[in-house]
Amino acid sequence: MRPTLMLHGGAGSMKSMDDPRERMYRAALREAAVAGAAILDGGGSAVDAVVTVNVVMEDSGVFNAGLGSGLTADGRIEMDAAVMDGTEQDYGAVAAVEGVANPVVLARHVLDDTPHCMLVGRGAEAFGASISVPLRPDFPSAPRIAEWERRKALMSESTGSLADQLAALGGVLGDASSDKDSDGPVGQADTVGAVAMDDRGRLASALTTGGIWMKMPGRVGDSPMIGAGLWSVDGQGSACATGTGETILRTLLCREVVDQMRAGKGATEACAAAIGLLESHFGSGMAGVIAVGPDGEPGYAFHTRGMGRSLWMGGMAEPACGIWPGEDWDRAVPG
Repeated sequence: MRPTLMLHGGAGSMKSMDDPRERMYRAALREAAVAGAAILDGGGSAVDAVVTVNVVMEDSGVFNAGLGSGLTADGRIEMDAAVMDGTEQDYGAVAAVEGVANPVVLARHVLDDTPHCMLVGRGAEAFGASISVPLRPDFPSAPRIAEWERRKALMSESTGSLADQLAALGGVLGDASSDKDSDGPVGQADTVGAVAMDDRGRLASALTTGGIWMKMPGRVGDSPMIGAGLWSVDGQGSACATGTGETILRTLLCREVVDQMRAGKGATEACAAAIGLLESHFGSGMAGVIAVGPDGEPGYAFHTRGMGRSLWMGGMAEPACGIWPGEDWDRAVPG
C-alpha cells in the first residue's frame, strides 16, 4: 500500500502572520513532514512516523508545543500529548506535565511500557524520570515569560470571568490583537499533530500541545483524550484534531470523523461533516481536523482563519504545505 502522512501545525486566527513568519511556519511544517516521510519511505511504522513528526514540532519552538508552549495563568508550562496505534487500538497519553523535553515521547512510553493509558502531572513526570526521559531546563524561555507578562497585563484590563479575560486576548486560541509584536509561536495556533498510514496499511495518530495561553493551572483539553483529540482504527481511519479543546471534547470530534469514514464517506467529506457537527453546537472558529482513510486517502477541514498542514504520500519528492482556507497544496499531490 502507498504510505501517507498528514500533519497540522494548529488551527487559529493567524491574522498576525507576516511574510517572514509565514515562510518560517511553512518551512517548519515541511521539515516535520520530511522527518516523518523518511520513516514511512524506509518501511517504518505509522506509529514511529507520527511520533517523529511531533518531536520535530516540539523541538522547533515555532508551534505551541514543547519549546514553543504557551504558559498557564500562573506562568508555568503544562503540556499534554498522546499517541494511538490503530492496529490494536493501543493508546498512551500524558497530561499537565512540566519540564519534559518531548511529551509525545513520554506518551509513547506510556503506551509501550505501562499497563495504563494515561498518566498525569507528577506521576507522569516521575515515570519519565524513572526511564530517563530527557528534561528541558531552559523553559519557560525569556521570550515566553515576556509574552506571558504581556498577556497577563491584557487580561487584567478585562473585568469579569476567565472566559471574558480570554476573550480580551481574542478567544481561547490566544490570538491577542497585538500578536504581530509577539514573540509567541507563529500564528498563535493551538495543538499540533499527525496521522499516518504505513505500507502495511497500519494507521496511527499522535499530537502534542502546550494548551491554550493563560489557561487555569491543571486544565487539560482534548489533546490527550481518546476519541476527541485523536482516534485511529486500522481498516476504518485515523484522525487528529486541533482547536478549542472544550468544544472538541464535547463532540468527540475525531471519533466522529472515523465513524463517518466507516459509514462510507471519504476522508475530506468525513472531516467536513464532523466540523459541521461541531459548528452546529458551538459556532464557527473553533477547530480543525486532519484524517487518513483506510485506503490512505488524506483529508482535512477547518473553520478557523487558518490551519497549517503538510502532506506526503509515497512517491512524492517533497511534502506539500498549505495554511489558508481555499489554498491548494504548494506541491503536486498524487490523485
